[in-house]
Amino acid sequence: MPTTLVRCSVPGCSAAATYKIAAPWSDGQFAELKTYGHACPDHLGQVFRDAEQRKAEYRLAAGESIEEIGIYRFEMGRRDRQLQRLWGLEENYRS
Repeated sequence: MPTTLVRCSVPGCSAAATYKIAAPWSDGQFAELKTYGHACPDHLGQVFRDAEQRKAEYRLAAGESIEEIGIYRFEMGRRDRQLQRLWGLEENYRS
């Protein structure tokens, strides 16, 4: 079975994603990581700051919750709950 290569979210960048920018999300019945973007090492800061801005502008629906955005080490084939959160990197880019 062929695998899909996930690329950096920055337009024009063809590098493979090594980071997933996401936040824990729930509608009260279902929970997952809401993906805001994927980034290569060169564009991590740009994708993270863009994600924070979009999250700040988002209006929650009734019963919906979104926690703090985080940086996760992206690994193909791993489920969201298996991804390692990179707390130290986040502090370098947090607004």
